[in-house]
Amino acid sequence: MQIQSVYIIKRDTGVCMYHHDFVESDFDPDLLSSFLVAMTSFFDEATSSVTSRARAFEGTDHKIIVEFGEWTLCAVATKEDTEDIRHRMRRLIDAFEDQFALLRWVELDLAVYTRFERNVVEEFVREQITPETQIELKDHWEFYTSRPDVISFLKLIPEKCTVQDAAEFLEVPLELAMNMAAEAYWEKAIFVTESAKPDDIYQTTSLLHSKEEVDGISPDTAKALSELDGQTPLSIAAERVKTADLKRFLDDIAVLAHRRTVERVSPSQATMVLYTSVLQELLSRCATILGVKPTRGVFLKARSEMEEAHSWLVYVGLEEGIDVEVKSSLISATIRGSITPESISEGFRVLFLEFVQRLSSLMGSDPVNSILVRTRNHVERQFPHTAYDIHWETLEVK
Repeated sequence: MQIQSVYIIKRDTGVCMYHHDFVESDFDPDLLSSFLVAMTSFFDEATSSVTSRARAFEGTDHKIIVEFGEWTLCAVATKEDTEDIRHRMRRLIDAFEDQFALLRWVELDLAVYTRFERNVVEEFVREQITPETQIELKDHWEFYTSRPDVISFLKLIPEKCTVQDAAEFLEVPLELAMNMAAEAYWEKAIFVTESAKPDDIYQTTSLLHSKEEVDGISPDTAKALSELDGQTPLSIAAERVKTADLKRFLDDIAVLAHRRTVERVSPSQATMVLYTSVLQELLSRCATILGVKPTRGVFLKARSEMEEAHSWLVYVGLEEGIDVEVKSSLISATIRGSITPESISEGFRVLFLEFVQRLSSLMGSDPVNSILVRTRNHVERQFPHTAYDIHWETLEVK
């Protein structure tokens, strides 16, 4: 997972009131707390700011990002600084300051760790668990947890299975199995990996120099690794190298992700790829009927209407002809996660609406609706799961 550690710190004293390491950590929570309070206080004085501008500290393989509450601050050691993580941090601060308001004024033992654990699990662990999540018991997992419910759950399920399989095996509701898996993950008693799906988008994290890195991987998968560029869905990568067994290919990708040879792109980047793919297909089909130049003109006019409400759309343009071009600054923002998937979805939604309405005034409703149906069918083959994130019914011209 992206989160390595989380800390809740009292701002005026620098006391670490809560911390949890999701992976092995070299940070001393008390030293880190003192450092962060000292640095943020320095920036407060230097900038005359009520809330310090020091909100991120770079490390070699991690970042420490900071969000401020009224009397606490939350610090998280993470791989990436994204708006989604910061949103979760702000919710965590609000929950802590509300639940333990008395600690602002006095030092008391309020059993913070046991009482606040549920909030941290909900924000940073529960969201990691889906029905397709693969869970694998650690060796000697019984030494990692003493919780009776977790022990009972792990004793009964297979050593390696999906959460969905565990629920069916135990004949319990799926939600209960997901909660139990989250608790076991919190206790560090299991490994979790997300099953790869055809419309997932991955990128390689290292050059493959040794046989060990592809040991146990099919030749088809090894050939397809060069296609994992952060822009290509797995279904297309497999198709390009004529992969014979898609299920084996997806299982191999999950194994490589567990080895950290490949990694899934950020949600923002995946959303951008989906919507630009839809836009490209829509433009291409329109151009076959209307022509390249008129189609290009309609797009640019539609985009100009939406730029005031969604300024980042100016970075979605066209190369020569109707090839969609996303500027490097917007690509960087999606990779970092500084623009949310929700913002991307909403921006493209209104752009598509404006584009379709302008097209209908030139071509009529029937040709436009026919283009939308064919575009949807094409996108569903490339993105069989996420294609349904597009609100196709709202685009239909009445």
